[in-house]
Amino acid sequence: MKTAQTVIRKDFPSISLFLLQMIAVWVFAWVLFYFLRQFGIEEYPYVELSRRPDRLLQLGIHAGIGVLTGIFYGSSELLFERPGFQKHSYGKMILIKTALYFIMAVVLMTTAVIATQYFRFGKPDWEKAGQWLVGANFLVALTHFITVSMLISFIRQMNYKFGPGVLWNLLVGRYRQPREEQRIFMFLDLRSSTAIAEKLGHVRFTRLIQDCFFDLTEVVLRHKVDIYQYVGDEAILSWELERGLSDNHCMHCYFDFLEVLEKRSAYYEKHYGVQPFFKAGVHLGKVMVAEVGVIKKDIAYLGDVLNTAARIQGRCNELEQGLLISGELKEKLPADRQIHFKHMGVEILKGKQERLAIFGIEKHSE
Repeated sequence: MKTAQTVIRKDFPSISLFLLQMIAVWVFAWVLFYFLRQFGIEEYPYVELSRRPDRLLQLGIHAGIGVLTGIFYGSSELLFERPGFQKHSYGKMILIKTALYFIMAVVLMTTAVIATQYFRFGKPDWEKAGQWLVGANFLVALTHFITVSMLISFIRQMNYKFGPGVLWNLLVGRYRQPREEQRIFMFLDLRSSTAIAEKLGHVRFTRLIQDCFFDLTEVVLRHKVDIYQYVGDEAILSWELERGLSDNHCMHCYFDFLEVLEKRSAYYEKHYGVQPFFKAGVHLGKVMVAEVGVIKKDIAYLGDVLNTAARIQGRCNELEQGLLISGELKEKLPADRQIHFKHMGVEILKGKQERLAIFGIEKHSE
């Protein structure tokens, strides 16, 4: 069983990168705000321009507030991604975030005013700080904060909707013309789904699938997965070739998902009376990638590699294996002492003409 310390250690690089990204965004946002106050708003006479001789000090304070905002904002966003928050409605989440970020804005901007007074006069002037908080300059700064927050939230929500990086690819038209790529595909499917659905009924079975794919989320983020599609009780996962092979993400993703489900076994037994187990088939190869649709745009992958991965997954029950991969993928995987292969033979898969070597995978602790 994976310990809490192990989870934190594995997630630390992605958490650190996200916080650094938030810090960079907010430093840029507050430094931009400083320059706008310096040079860009003469048409608003009721806003006091920040044309003081201590520009480097002012610039440093705005950059420092950007660092603090990035840390607190990024930490809050990570908190809201935890399971306890994600199951709330969007409306409730918006209200909670609005209240929290308003308090954050007041605290950070008050800190900026006090820091400015301290560096200029050697002590804070609480009366002037209070006056600033009810003045036009505070409203302008608050509007700037809310605007940037909404922009960040919109981009993050679009990333959740389309998958990380897909929104950017759509914006720049990367796949407007079909492109050929080498990718890894995993077909992840709930074992004994028909029997479980009959036992639970449609409503409870659907909730079970929702919970399982909710638990898949943190694993997906950790292992840099592109979620191609959810199809009923099946998820189709994908990696660019180098990213999937790096640190064996395409293998450890599966086992980490099983560990998350095992860790929450008490929850699944209590609510559904079952312990969900997923089987998977993985293959790699060339696919054509293209932007499709007009009303609902999407990025589609076309190629035989998807059919092969699906058919490999279809052999899991017969071969009594949880995870099966192709021999072609095995040859490219980097050495990993935790991963052990079991040759399951060379077969002609249903609907295929070529013979394909298949390997079962087990993971052992070091």
